[in-house]
Amino acid sequence: MKANISAILEKWAELYEPISHDPKKGSKDKAYYEIRTINDNSGFMRNQNTAKSPCMAYSILIDAQATNSHVVNYAHAIYFLIRAKSFSLAKSARQDEELGADVQMTMDDYVQDLLSYLRELKRTGKCPITGTTYDRPTMDALAGMQLDSAEWASAPVKYAEWHVMGLNIEQNAPRQLCVNREKYKTE
Repeated sequence: MKANISAILEKWAELYEPISHDPKKGSKDKAYYEIRTINDNSGFMRNQNTAKSPCMAYSILIDAQATNSHVVNYAHAIYFLIRAKSFSLAKSARQDEELGADVQMTMDDYVQDLLSYLRELKRTGKCPITGTTYDRPTMDALAGMQLDSAEWASAPVKYAEWHVMGLNIEQNAPRQLCVNREKYKTE
């Protein structure tokens, strides 16, 4: 079963100063969202005009593939978003291109910082920033995460005036091979 890493991601978004997510309901500093897809009618997309920048989103959709008789490979999709700045027409196109390059490099830093955090958390079992531990089910979410082979890329165009970088992390989980009879009716 796909592990839910959202608790870990939301805590990281709170601790990570460039994002500084505030989890309180209705906060103007909300910067972490759970979504289905980046182009779906999610809370983020409905409120994108007032959303804090930068922010991040985690797709709750399941994307899986059975790779052999014992393993299921799940993909976790995480997005980093930074609002595009608008310039007057008097500004040159070169400045716009430089701004886009700077934003892409910034989001690349975010991805690498998140991967370093997850790698250290997985290795030590403690938050590398606060030293606190998560409960067992939350820590189990990191099991099988293929952090060393994560893939990320920026979207080639701005999405609704946001620059977007997607991060894909695969996770290998044991495949259920036996029928769980408790889940079935018997007559």
